[in-house]
Amino acid sequence: MFGPHLIIDGTRCDTQRLADRNIVEQVLNDYPTAIGMTKIGGPYMFEYQAPDPAYSGVSGLVVIAESHIAIHTFPELDYFTMDIFSCKNFDHELAIEYIKNAFDVKEMDRMLVQRGLSFKGPHHGKLGATDELIAAAEARLQAGIISKEPALPDAPLGGAQIENARDAALARHTAGEVATGQMLWPQYGVTPDVGSYGAEAECEPCARGGAKVVALSQPEHAPVGRDGQPLAVSEPVQVNPTASVSGLLDKLSAVAGPARQLGRSLTLWEALARDAEARVALALSTPVIAGGMRETLVYAVEHGYVDLVIASADDLFADVYEALGHVHFADEDGPVATDEGRTAATAFVAAFLDRLEPETVANGSDLWRLLGAELATRAPRKGLLQAAAARDVRVFAPDLSASAFGALLVAARARGKELTLDPNELVMALARLLTQAPRLGVIRVGEGSADALLAQAREVVAALNMSAPTLAGSVTLGAARTLADGARHAALALDATLALPLIVTGLAQRLPGGRRAPTADTEAAAPQPALA
Repeated sequence: MFGPHLIIDGTRCDTQRLADRNIVEQVLNDYPTAIGMTKIGGPYMFEYQAPDPAYSGVSGLVVIAESHIAIHTFPELDYFTMDIFSCKNFDHELAIEYIKNAFDVKEMDRMLVQRGLSFKGPHHGKLGATDELIAAAEARLQAGIISKEPALPDAPLGGAQIENARDAALARHTAGEVATGQMLWPQYGVTPDVGSYGAEAECEPCARGGAKVVALSQPEHAPVGRDGQPLAVSEPVQVNPTASVSGLLDKLSAVAGPARQLGRSLTLWEALARDAEARVALALSTPVIAGGMRETLVYAVEHGYVDLVIASADDLFADVYEALGHVHFADEDGPVATDEGRTAATAFVAAFLDRLEPETVANGSDLWRLLGAELATRAPRKGLLQAAAARDVRVFAPDLSASAFGALLVAARARGKELTLDPNELVMALARLLTQAPRLGVIRVGEGSADALLAQAREVVAALNMSAPTLAGSVTLGAARTLADGARHAALALDATLALPLIVTGLAQRLPGGRRAPTADTEAAAPQPALA
């Protein structure tokens, strides 16, 4: 195609406007008429909910008889990009001023490109451009209506070269080679000076972006909650067939009720996972593996979303059962295991205990680590214990002696295998692990024995004047009550078999590469997202 192509990149805007699909649509609807174009289709609007919420935003397209107008907004980054492409000339300064006012743009880069310079279609005559058309084009160039600055040198441009090119354009303007009020812009590759709209726009690049979009309808004097803080507005959720799970949960964090807590749970868990100096504990007081959560937990462990696991021994037995290739059946009263599968899992664990060397097991956590390593060589499926052993994620069970495993340990002792697993040593092992990072995050599923073991370990740390981690935050699934500490919390009484897959999938989209294991001597933590 041929004609001017205006490219606009804007920042330091009114981010509420960038985030409001209705406002963006209205701007696109009115824009063609304002700059003398003919709208023939649209605006066609799309709201994209990206895995990383910072890259979510509104996109819109208007088809005009002259070509098209398109915009993409990134409200949380305080940024938008825009194209105005036309096969006829238009007042590009007017086009820029319109968008500047529409979104209150305080800093803008823009570039004007003349496209179709080699176009030989019918519009230019049977044999190409006619003398009359060439003369008309030259007149427009001389008048400064369209820039046709020569491409800058092929060699990489340093700052001085760019400034020289701008100085040359300004000199031509001053000498009267360009009509008053017009400005020649480089044709390719270089945008005009930052701060095109006055001293107010002159700022360091680091000062832009990062704007968090507030509720669009937030009144100046919002009602106050029990904590004395203004209540957040509950924003309607638009159905978006292109939304990712991460994007959808991000939207849900702005509504009311349990949906809000679900979105906040993802935000908080993400913040904990991004904290290089935090150790994240998964406390499973409610059994979930038999309910279909084995592979979800495996993924969370393998990708570093948790650093230690506290689970009931029965939940871990269900993990062994499924890892060995057996399945649970769904029943109205809960998952059901087969007698054949339970017998096979029991025999596997009994044989494993018989092969153990007592001196290799100081506490229950050692037992689970060795059992996970054994499963890696013998089980057809990957389970939580196997994934934890491979990543050196320690597993703790507060109720070992009262479980099916406890009965197997007693039977092994009757066969002459003396395995002494001191419950106090288990608490000490967990306490020592907690002191290896300055901060602690807790992901709780239900309330019960896992909470009690974690609380015991934290009390031991305090009583022995060990290096106690501060609680960075907690997420509670399946119960409405949070931990008592003053850190950030999210809690929802939603069954974990529903909440866990959604949240872990959201984490997988926001942290697709996982996270590295936390270390005790980390010097500096990576930048963290705000804890909503």
